Amino acid sequence: MDYKAPTYAASREANEELWSEVLPGLWQGGTHWKDVLWNTDRDHQNITRDDFDLVVTMYADANPVDWFVEEIRLGVMDAHIDDVDLPRILSVAKRVHKAWKQGDKVLIRCQAGWNRSGLITALVLIKDGMDAAAAIDLIRERRSPSALCNRSFAEWLVEQGETAVLELTPTS
Repeated sequence: MDYKAPTYAASREANEELWSEVLPGLWQGGTHWKDVLWNTDRDHQNITRDDFDLVVTMYADANPVDWFVEEIRLGVMDAHIDDVDLPRILSVAKRVHKAWKQGDKVLIRCQAGWNRSGLITALVLIKDGMDAAAAIDLIRERRSPSALCNRSFAEWLVEQGETAVLELTPTS
């Protein structure tokens, strides 16, 4: 598969579900356009304990989730992989994988639900034993054909993602 092929399509984003289940209990998604810190019109539904046990929010402008939902907030730009704090990203992926394998229903979200959330979701899948190419394919199938259209993220996952995940996994 050509990992450089997907491109951003705003019309596609408008027609997608807000969240998509990639594997049972592991969800990837975006943030409702009204669910931002500066919007005082709170007519949207907040993410509650009925929705998810753990939410990773990678869009700094997103409102926090509701009470009693564990949330990891790591605002990251959808930019070049060199602009991302990779040790922190890998740490979050490790924490998400552990929670998911223990039975938590997990959502990894960013703004559109494609790139930043896709990076973490792919790392979780790699940690679970999937190779990077298969992880990207699955995310694009289950979330969006535009997922991981950030070429820098996709190329890094294919070229270095598996090694990075192995380095954070103890052998004993």
